[in-house]
Amino acid sequence: MAVTSSPISHPTVAPCNGKICKSCGLYLNQAPIFDERRMADVFWVGLSAVRFEDGQERLPLSPLTASGALISQIEQPYTSKLRFYKTNLVKCLPLKDDRIRYPMEREMEKCFSNFEWELENLRPATVYLLGKQVATFILKKLSGDKPILPEDFTYTSVRINNISFIPVHHPSYILVYKRKMLEQYVKHVQILFPSESRGEKCKDHSASHKISSLKRKFDGSRV
Repeated sequence: MAVTSSPISHPTVAPCNGKICKSCGLYLNQAPIFDERRMADVFWVGLSAVRFEDGQERLPLSPLTASGALISQIEQPYTSKLRFYKTNLVKCLPLKDDRIRYPMEREMEKCFSNFEWELENLRPATVYLLGKQVATFILKKLSGDKPILPEDFTYTSVRINNISFIPVHHPSYILVYKRKMLEQYVKHVQILFPSESRGEKCKDHSASHKISSLKRKFDGSRV
């Protein structure tokens, strides 16, 4: 079941320009983290970046984490058919007294235009909003809808500007509190994947280059 809402208004600027990142300040903790893929059929949207050690591959929802590993498991049967992209609402690492914390609403506001840029340039068909905090913030910004997270995992989508936004329980919640229902969770998430890739209909070979260039820029900007 899908609920249709109003269109998205997309920004035209590239993500994480200096003004946005420096006004938030989180880039000083760790440079913003981006996935390497270009176009995408499916987005996974987490809350914020985790801490990476030197030498570790820096990816949003990394398979080095328990949540990222579960997402990779969900994707695995479909990787030859669909293109996946992982991101976080807040691209950088929120810290307090050198410990990871939840991002504040003003930090989510500062970073939201980066997410809008990803939607416009990577053009997903389906966007999974991982957890209540992410789903509540993004749907409030885009449509005013409130997320529904049914305990039986019968998830529904909100249709905005030809994109299906689907609030789902965060993988970490499933792994900690609903592990016995893991198989059911996986099936209910997979059943809402798009039936086919948009493929050649959505060419934009410059998108990956833009993101990679921005990563290189901010890797050298930490002080």
